[in-house]
Amino acid sequence: MTEWSCDADDGKVMTAVSTDVTLHNMPTDDPITVLVLQEFRLRAVDDAVAAALIVAASPPGIEPAIPLLTSIDDGRDVATLRALHAGETTEIDEGERASLDHLVTSWAAPKEYGPRVNERSLSPPSSFRLAVTESGINAGVASPTHRDRSVENVATSLAIGLVLIGAPLGSHAGLLVLLGGYDDPRADRDDPSGWPLPLSRDLGVRIYENRPA
Repeated sequence: MTEWSCDADDGKVMTAVSTDVTLHNMPTDDPITVLVLQEFRLRAVDDAVAAALIVAASPPGIEPAIPLLTSIDDGRDVATLRALHAGETTEIDEGERASLDHLVTSWAAPKEYGPRVNERSLSPPSSFRLAVTESGINAGVASPTHRDRSVENVATSLAIGLVLIGAPLGSHAGLLVLLGGYDDPRADRDDPSGWPLPLSRDLGVRIYENRPA
């Protein structure tokens, strides 16, 4: 299984092999066919709690629900992500939208992604981190990334329970990466293995994570 980490010195994404958790390919007889990302902006940071409760109360699909994700750059910017199977609609949940509308100042157009990697542990993750970008070309196979041993030592201590990687439908540019883990969302994430705030602006990557209830 491959874990992702970021070297705070050069900003390059690294990979490291973990022995803490075993991930399994999602079933191929009924695979995830599309990932739907909905980003929106709240009227106030304090509205995130109410918005998260509304999202959590929405009817579930085949896949376990992903909680509301909040930008690490601006607490008013939030996102939902749905992993859908064949037969599940990609249309907006009008009931959820109506319940959220009084908390929202603006809605981005929903974006659809074709899954490239779908892997998960048997144990559902308790925390989620999402990275989204419209930059870069995702066609073809990337060259192996050089591994910094000091970064690997940190990454191997982290258990990853979900990996979803998607490429935007209808475009060769951009990428979406969702990682699910088992760390406490209330814990301090100012550590070498985190996704640092400065890189989100400088590299054009929007980074979200779930917040404690």
